[in-house]
Amino acid sequence: MKTAFSKDLRGGALMALTMALYTANDAVVKMLGESLPLGAIISLRGVMIMALILALVLIMPGHGLASLRWLGNRAVLIRAAWDTAVTILYLTALLHMPIANILAIMNLSPLAIIPLAAWRLGEAVGPRRILAVIAGFTGALLVVRPGTEGFNIWALLAFLAMLGVAGRDISTRHIPPNAPALVIALGNILMVQALGLLLWALAPAGGWPQPHQWLMLAGCALFLGAAYVLIIVVVRIAPVSRTAVWRYSIILWGVLAGWLAFGQIPDACALTGIALILASSLYVSLHQAHGT
Repeated sequence: MKTAFSKDLRGGALMALTMALYTANDAVVKMLGESLPLGAIISLRGVMIMALILALVLIMPGHGLASLRWLGNRAVLIRAAWDTAVTILYLTALLHMPIANILAIMNLSPLAIIPLAAWRLGEAVGPRRILAVIAGFTGALLVVRPGTEGFNIWALLAFLAMLGVAGRDISTRHIPPNAPALVIALGNILMVQALGLLLWALAPAGGWPQPHQWLMLAGCALFLGAAYVLIIVVVRIAPVSRTAVWRYSIILWGVLAGWLAFGQIPDACALTGIALILASSLYVSLHQAHGT
């Protein structure tokens, strides 16, 4: 029981770190999107991520060129397809709708993951855990407080992206445990890259990135490359129903980024939501070993 608790708590901490990396990437992408086509951002960022991950594959023990055979594994390809869909849907919605609305929609993913985990993976999901997730989602709504005017076709794309996140994480559990996480991440970015190049080719002609934008793209590559690997590790070391609530930490990172970058200070309602998010996350971590 102690070992299971330790793995789940570690999984929660790594999930929170993963959400921080995703938030950093999204913030920079949104800034780049003001002057660069989405396809260019995905493609140029993707080249850097591929170079980084491929270098790690070649030098890390137990990997090497032989490990690249996993790129053709059916389960790895299915996961890559899920994440490619999520990437395109989410980034398209992000550039066309208020950030508060898309955060609220994307934070429905734990509610989708928990029943899927029980159905597809046979994981035990007690009523207290479900209530904790609902409390966390309520906190997320208090923080972002989405307006009804944002729920349009772009919100529908965000909703589909949220379902794609649930499908991606469930599909990860079907990948053989001996498949290296780095190679799984590489397969992921290869498929995303192919679609990014297509979008760039179809986009109106635009300018080449400026020197400072290359630095921003490099930052995106580091943030997203690390997140790609960590999300696989998280899903493998702990049941997805028990780490799902930690996805709400993306709200905390979003508030922190808003304060540091734009001087936005959370009000009393937002602070109440943050407290609910933290309380629900800690409850799940502290009681999951007992199956509650």
